[in-house]
Amino acid sequence: MTEASTQSVIATGLPNPARNPRQIFVAYPYTLYDTNDYRKPYKELAKAFNVRFVFADEKITTLHILQKIADYIRSSRCGIYDISGWNANVTLELGLAYGMNEKAYVIANPRQHPAGEVPSDLRGLDRMQYTSFSELQSALEKILTQELPIQPTHDVENQLETLRAHAISIIKDAPDGLKINDIASLLGVSNEVAKVVVHPLVGSSLRTEGVRKGTRYFVAAT
Repeated sequence: MTEASTQSVIATGLPNPARNPRQIFVAYPYTLYDTNDYRKPYKELAKAFNVRFVFADEKITTLHILQKIADYIRSSRCGIYDISGWNANVTLELGLAYGMNEKAYVIANPRQHPAGEVPSDLRGLDRMQYTSFSELQSALEKILTQELPIQPTHDVENQLETLRAHAISIIKDAPDGLKINDIASLLGVSNEVAKVVVHPLVGSSLRTEGVRKGTRYFVAAT
């Protein structure tokens, strides 16, 4: 084995890859979920926030793969680590991020653990929890609004809530309903951000008529 192949992946002497401020590394237990279902919230938010999520799809079995994962982590703005099920790969990647002093957001679905909660040695770790894909999207939104604010004039932690309240108000004033591009224009955001704003409200505060591009949004009857 050569000297290069035995060098630590977190050694300070390693060259730093170029950091992409709009790239976010994601480690999750891909054996627990259907890939399309799990990644759907990421796909929608990637468009809304103009970011690229890089997923750790390979099982770490060799030093070469570990080195590649280390480069993904170091070249990203931050990382999201889903420790649901206490997956060995994810915990290794999280430890790697901590060892390299990289920013790491921890999320977890407690229902994926036998005891119905995360392992005892992680209960004191700052994390976000979810039990559904809609809650997963909400957790991701909070992370992204901290890292990449949509509009600087909004309070970072509450900007989506502010936009949703505004969306309900402008839709309420439109008796014929509004299409997503109309809502986006009135909110001053892109169509993709407008979708992130209104979709969670459908079925509660809002209702829809029509399909696809012809869909109109109305305030739900109380």
